[in-house]
Amino acid sequence: MIVENHALWGEEPTEDYPATFTYLGAEPLPDKPNGRRPAVIICGGGAFTHIAPHEQDPVAFAFLDHGYQAFVLNYVTSGTGDVSFPHPQADLAKMVATVRANADEWHVDPKRVCVVGFSAGGMICASLATQWKTGPFAALAGARPDDIRPDAVVLGYPLLDFAYVRDMQTRDPRIDLRVPKTGGKTAGRKVKGTIHWVAEKTALKAEVRLYDYLIETDESGNVPKDFIAALNKDSLETIDNALVEPSVKLTAAGTHYQFLRVGYFVVDPDTTPDHLVFNRVVGLRDSWAKVNK
Repeated sequence: MIVENHALWGEEPTEDYPATFTYLGAEPLPDKPNGRRPAVIICGGGAFTHIAPHEQDPVAFAFLDHGYQAFVLNYVTSGTGDVSFPHPQADLAKMVATVRANADEWHVDPKRVCVVGFSAGGMICASLATQWKTGPFAALAGARPDDIRPDAVVLGYPLLDFAYVRDMQTRDPRIDLRVPKTGGKTAGRKVKGTIHWVAEKTALKAEVRLYDYLIETDESGNVPKDFIAALNKDSLETIDNALVEPSVKLTAAGTHYQFLRVGYFVVDPDTTPDHLVFNRVVGLRDSWAKVNK
């Protein structure tokens, strides 16, 4: 297998163009040294603040196993640059054009380039799929519209309508869900927090096990001599009716997820399609708890 990491817009990522990508390709077959494969470009989700790892390489390996040359795109997020429209879409347009421009080197069929997106990445893919000809993306990528046109699109739980989500999920005019622009006059603005939710009508119930420290330590982090007396009686808290996205229903034991603003979780071997079980392995820093001290 061939693995290559590249900057998308030049020799090195820059502050204005931070996007990168990973090429995961199969070695040419001895009897078909010039054989071409379809290409898939993968855009993971992450609420435009990051890109979820479980929606990147695992997806790429699955497509690679089915005969594709895979490209994992690290498009711009709020953690790397200006995530406002149309910067993420321009990254994807540039990626599609780049794959076609290097079709010979990467043994890709330029007429079979597919884009796959999850959540926020699905929104990016949907934008390109519907506006490759009329939108600004081709000009931003320095390419012709036909060069950035995907031949197929696969969308996994994409966010397609901010207004609908706002109206149907919150129904509260006091809540402002506008995404703050990270560039221009508001570049120095620091967002104190974000709101995440799952849809009540489609969410699945799950058992969530919140593991904490087994032994309580002193302020210096030292374990008391009588560690039996120092056992943390609250080292495990079980939530029986937590709500999770339906996309995790068929997930396999051992799969890792980040539950936004809660922590990192792994699927327990006890899980079944009818009874999902997640274990917390790492918690996140709780800035709200500090405010309330």
